[in-house]
Amino acid sequence: MDRKQQAARIQRIVEAIAQRALEVSPDHRPAYIKNEIAKVREAFRQTYEADERLTASAMEFVDSMYSWVKARAKSLELGGNMAKDI
Repeated sequence: MDRKQQAARIQRIVEAIAQRALEVSPDHRPAYIKNEIAKVREAFRQTYEADERLTASAMEFVDSMYSWVKARAKSLELGGNMAKDI
């Protein structure tokens, strides 16, 4: 999987987490998002463990996910008109 494919995969994951985050009360949403991202981090670590370069690349994306998910959830909450491209 190259960097472009990773980015597309992360975008789909961000969208899914943001959608589910809206089902959680606003007070618990940040913790929910962080917990979901921790699961993604572990899954990616296991997926890419054989290739250090891909692992590093995937972790760069994962490190940015919290702000992306938070922004996407806010957009969805306000009507979902923000572009899905992050």
